[in-house]
Amino acid sequence: MFSKKFIASQVIFLIFLAVVFFAFRPFSREPLPVYAGIAPFELTDSLDRKVSLRDLHGKVWVANFMFTTCSGICPMMTRNMGMIYRNFQNDDALRFVSVSVNPENDAPDVLKKYAEKNGADPQKWIFLTGSRDDIQKLVAGSFKLGDIKEPVFHSSYFALVDRQGRIRGYYDGTEDIAVQKLLKDIMRLRKER
Repeated sequence: MFSKKFIASQVIFLIFLAVVFFAFRPFSREPLPVYAGIAPFELTDSLDRKVSLRDLHGKVWVANFMFTTCSGICPMMTRNMGMIYRNFQNDDALRFVSVSVNPENDAPDVLKKYAEKNGADPQKWIFLTGSRDDIQKLVAGSFKLGDIKEPVFHSSYFALVDRQGRIRGYYDGTEDIAVQKLLKDIMRLRKER
C-alpha cells in the first residue's frame, strides 16, 4: 500500500513536529514559587557605601554568599555568577549581589579589588560586607541558607529575588544545569510586574 520510504518520511516528519512543538513552546504559565521575603537589611558595598533592601526594590536580583579567600566552592560560584552577570550586564532591571560571609577579612577595599578582578561594575554587581551579626541574620534568617552557628557559613546556592524582595528560586551555583535553569527563570521573572 504505502512504500517503506513514504512511511519513514512521515515518521521523520512527525518526529520533527514533536521536536519543534516541545522546543518552542512558551515557558510554563505557572508562576515561580514564593519561598520567603527578605527582611530589611543594611550592609556596606565595595565602594564603602550603605546598601539596603530599599536600594534593590523594583529590581530582579541574584544573590550568593562567598568570601574572597575561599579556595573551595567560591571560585566556581563567582565564575558562574560572572557568566550570568555578563549575559545581563546591560539590563538595568537586574542586579547581582555577592555577600561576604567573612567580614573580618573582606573589608570594602578587599571586595573592591575582588570585584575588579572579576570584571564587576559596582553599580550592577554589588559586593557587600558588614557586621557578622547582620550577615548571619541575612543569610540564615532571610535566605534560610547556611547555619548561624558556623563561624564561616555559606552555601553553594544562588537565590533569585523578585522586584518585591521575595525569594523565587534556589539554584546550586556549582551545577551547570542549575545555572542554566536560573538563566531561564531570570528571563521569566523579568516579565513579571
